Amino acid sequence: MPSDATVRKFIRQWRKRYPHPVPWIDNGANRQCRKSEARWLAQFEGRALLKRREVVALVGWRFSEPSAEGERALRGVTGPFESGHARRCIKKALATTGALSALDCLLEESGGIPGWGPAMASAVLATCRPDIYAVADGRALGALRALGLTPPREDDEFLRGDWWPYLRTCRSLATLCDVSLCEVTQALRAAGSTAPSPPKSRTSRRRHQKAA
Repeated sequence: MPSDATVRKFIRQWRKRYPHPVPWIDNGANRQCRKSEARWLAQFEGRALLKRREVVALVGWRFSEPSAEGERALRGVTGPFESGHARRCIKKALATTGALSALDCLLEESGGIPGWGPAMASAVLATCRPDIYAVADGRALGALRALGLTPPREDDEFLRGDWWPYLRTCRSLATLCDVSLCEVTQALRAAGSTAPSPPKSRTSRRRHQKAA
């Protein structure tokens, strides 16, 4: 497992590369994107309920590229009945204090919003309660595995059972690195998009150099 200093460096470097961790987009452009995103997301912070158009906008934000998961999430909030049900589920989730209970208010498998899994459910929680919730993301899980902070697994599908361990780890990283939960998940999502190698501590590097 890498040292605290190595983890801090990992988070610090990768959060600069969100949301576009590609060579042809520099840190300056990414910084402007983060600022624009933060200004837009600020409208949701502290909200007790959301309007239909706002939920639709959040679905578009969470699934910025066309996907089957995004289409399912959108269908769960666009009809007259679906919209009312979604509104009630979101209101209940935002009034719930337990992390897993709040997520369950929104998950389809728990009687929440049809088509919603942890990715979309957590996005609403994280945007409205950014100090206590993080966006669930399979790429972020992959980055945590690269750091050795979660058990290895063959796939990066984010399941309900991953939610609390993931959130607890993200909160610990936010404290360790003195950054927000949002910045932690931004770093992990950026790193996970490129299949990062586990960062090496100074001790590991010295051992590798001696072996060479």
